[in-house]
Amino acid sequence: MYYTVQPGDSLYNIALQYNTTVNHLTNLNPRISNPNKIRAGERIKVDSQWGFNPWWGNEWQEGIEAYQKGVQEYRKGRAQYHKGRKEYAKYRGR
Repeated sequence: MYYTVQPGDSLYNIALQYNTTVNHLTNLNPRISNPNKIRAGERIKVDSQWGFNPWWGNEWQEGIEAYQKGVQEYRKGRAQYHKGRKEYAKYRGR
């Protein structure tokens, strides 16, 4: 599969769009000597390193959001635990 570079594109943005890495794109396109200098209108070979899946981005974003929510819940639980330990120590006479 090929992609035609648009004005304002970077190899990094293209790699994100196709769920791959800049390194993988430069390996597929040995004529790109400097990954920071690509020109609009260039055709570059793009092949997702993990296979093309148009839903990957959505699942990844949902996973990140669920992870962040889990971290927040964990922190709340730890705070409640420590508060309970302080209360317990206070009534125990410590």
